Amino acid sequence: MFEDWVENGRFPESTVEACTPAMANKLGVPSEKFTFDSFVHSSQTPDWTLKPVDFGSQLESALFIYLPTQWSEFEKLENAIQVSDNGSVRQTIYLLDKNNWRSDLSKFFQNSEVSAFVYYLIQPPAFHQWICCMEQDQRVWVFAVYSTEDKILVTKADASDKNLLETQLISLINSNPWYGFVKPAP
Repeated sequence: MFEDWVENGRFPESTVEACTPAMANKLGVPSEKFTFDSFVHSSQTPDWTLKPVDFGSQLESALFIYLPTQWSEFEKLENAIQVSDNGSVRQTIYLLDKNNWRSDLSKFFQNSEVSAFVYYLIQPPAFHQWICCMEQDQRVWVFAVYSTEDKILVTKADASDKNLLETQLISLINSNPWYGFVKPAP
């Protein structure tokens, strides 16, 4: 589905999710009861906040990412912003041109196995949210892809234990960085 969306622009018309029993087990949930919706915060939650991420002249305004309040260190790199907590990198956020990113898709799935994913349609045809958990060795990498007409925001997050995996899923599922860019429906 993800490759079909990238290559052909086709996308599901509603939320789609899947999780392997092993990933559900890592989260302490029976696989038949697992849902990404359990990580949604429906109102303000203590110790969580929307934080601005500024890519400078690449965008007309800042994006807002949902993060734990203690993740307060931001470092601008050449092509990304790293979010850290006490010197530990928690997320790396890349702003990419949609067309250039398509050519790198094959590298995305090379060294890891997809163990869970969710797709949310934000607003057709351009605004989408994909979250993918990929296992590699004893680690889980969580990727989030948020799209607009011409840009892709990709977040790569490290989840080395159950608590950090839950925190990353809460952060990425509740982030809608393009919120201010979505145009009202006619």
